[in-house]
Amino acid sequence: MTISLERVEELAREYLLPLGLKLLLALAIFAVGRWISRIVLAGFDRLMERSKVDVSLRKFLCDVAYATLLVAVVIASLDTIGIKTTAVVAVLGAAGLAIGLALQGSLSNFAAGVMLIILRPYKVGDLVAIGKYQGKVDAIRVFQTVLVTGDNREVTIPNGQIIAAPIENMTVLGRRRLDLVVSVAQAADLHQLRKLLADVVAGDARVQQAPAPSIELAEITDASLKLHVRPWTTVEDYGQLATAMMERIKHAMDTAGLKYAVAIAPAG
Repeated sequence: MTISLERVEELAREYLLPLGLKLLLALAIFAVGRWISRIVLAGFDRLMERSKVDVSLRKFLCDVAYATLLVAVVIASLDTIGIKTTAVVAVLGAAGLAIGLALQGSLSNFAAGVMLIILRPYKVGDLVAIGKYQGKVDAIRVFQTVLVTGDNREVTIPNGQIIAAPIENMTVLGRRRLDLVVSVAQAADLHQLRKLLADVVAGDARVQQAPAPSIELAEITDASLKLHVRPWTTVEDYGQLATAMMERIKHAMDTAGLKYAVAIAPAG
């Protein structure tokens, strides 16, 4: 069976030419759509930058927005050619649902990371206590927060765990109170004991005068007097002041010939 040249030309005009035009139109829609998507994306990024959104979050949201816009452009291009996009959208929806279920934990961490970045309960460099870990915040990422502990261990904590637990930020208020518990034998003179401890506190330049340090009688027993010594200092000087203050109290008590015990009171 032979096909005449006229028949070939007729088929070409009837099928190939319209298909070619549709392909060209689809390519044009794809190119223009991608160009518009990039413009929209650039504006979105500038808006987030002016709003001081975290760099990590900005990059992630820009990637998600670009992928969403690109999928929309591809679907529009396919629809121009004549491909039924309803099935494509259904497949993409099912795939998205499956991926979402598989990455449920990661998505939870991402959502928590977004909340931490927006609410800012801590920032990089802050000294925090999260759960059983205490250290300086080294990085705030979309899925996890990185702490560096005082003994130089790097701890990575999923953001989902952080957002559901108490966060203790010891840097944000700028200063901390040192709580020392001093127990002295009952025979000690309370007035002289207060003066001795006041001199110890006043002798360290790292102690702040506002709020003023306090020395309070907390407990009296048959065997001892218990006093709370509470000077204020900066967050940076807290650890060194605690050590120095106990050493100075020891020296003063030994010089006065008193029996004593000194401890740091538990936080809270």
